[in-house]
Amino acid sequence: MRRYETIFILRPDAGDPQIKETIKRYEGIIVAGGGEMIETEEWGSRELAYRIKGERRGYYVRLDYVSPGPVMNEVERNLKLSDTVLRYLSVLVDDDADVAKVREELEARNRRIAEARAAQEARVAALTASQQQQERIEDAPEEIMEAAIDEIGGPEGDGQPD
Repeated sequence: MRRYETIFILRPDAGDPQIKETIKRYEGIIVAGGGEMIETEEWGSRELAYRIKGERRGYYVRLDYVSPGPVMNEVERNLKLSDTVLRYLSVLVDDDADVAKVREELEARNRRIAEARAAQEARVAALTASQQQQERIEDAPEEIMEAAIDEIGGPEGDGQPD
């Protein structure tokens, strides 16, 4: 089976339930045709580079799936007929894809992304802690001076506590 990637742009004025229903509809076409969904990504509402059917914004969706060629053609036919779809593009990613191998690669990629995020968060936390420690060190001379002034007895140095 072939691996395809289809990206389509929906009208931004379509409500969230209608967007979810539209995505489920295309996933259903793929599964009903003997294909298998690998991943669905909703990129959300974004500014378009130019007006498409009078719209300046669009809701982007990416479908990654494995299916026979006629299924992709059916998905494109339905995208063409839909009034809520502004643009679409399907690309053949792999001519002979193994679903298990693709899923394994996807899980490995997601793990690497999660590890990178965790490492980034740890670096940010360490930097924040370091900055807080530096602020405490910078504030320490003022505290020492205030304590010394209190001990000496005020700024005049009269030897009497305030």
